[in-house]
Amino acid sequence: MHVPPAPKSKAIFVAMLAVLLMSGEWILLVAGTHIDEMIVGAASVLASGAFLLVAHRTSTLHTDFRLADMAKGWRIPWYVASGIYEITVILLKDIFGIERAKSFYRVSGFKTARYDAVLVARRILAIAYTTTAPNFIVIGIDYTQSRILFHQLERSSVPRMTQELGAQS
Repeated sequence: MHVPPAPKSKAIFVAMLAVLLMSGEWILLVAGTHIDEMIVGAASVLASGAFLLVAHRTSTLHTDFRLADMAKGWRIPWYVASGIYEITVILLKDIFGIERAKSFYRVSGFKTARYDAVLVARRILAIAYTTTAPNFIVIGIDYTQSRILFHQLERSSVPRMTQELGAQS
C-alpha cells in the first residue's frame, strides 16, 4: 500500500525540483557555466523563487483546468499563421497607400464568474490562447459584466477556440 508523502516533504520536493529546473534553464539560456554567470543565475533563481512563493501564498484565485479546455489550443498554430498573413497584407496596403491600417476595439459576451474555478480557468486560457495570434489581442475579461474586450487590426469574428472557451460571437 502506497502512503502519500507528507505535505511538508512534498513542498520541499517541489521547491528542490523548481530550483533544479530553473538552474538548468539558466545554464541553457546563457550557454555556459562561467562563475560570474552562475552567480547571476543563482541570484535570479532565488529572486524568482521568492517572488513565486509570495505570489502563491497571497493568491486567492482558485482554478480548475480541464484537459478538454486546454486541448482547445490545438488551433493556435493556424491562428498564428493566418494572423501573420493578415497583418502582412494590412502592412503592405498601408505602405503602398492602398488602404490605411485600421484599429478596432470590440466587446463580446463571455460566460464567466468570479468564483467558479472552471470558468476562471477558461478565462485564463481564453486570454492566453487568443492573444497568441498576432491580430487578436485580448485587453481583458470582465467577470462582473460577462464581457471580453479585444483589439483587432481587421474586423473579423471571434475565433472558434475562444468561443468554445466561453465567448459569444
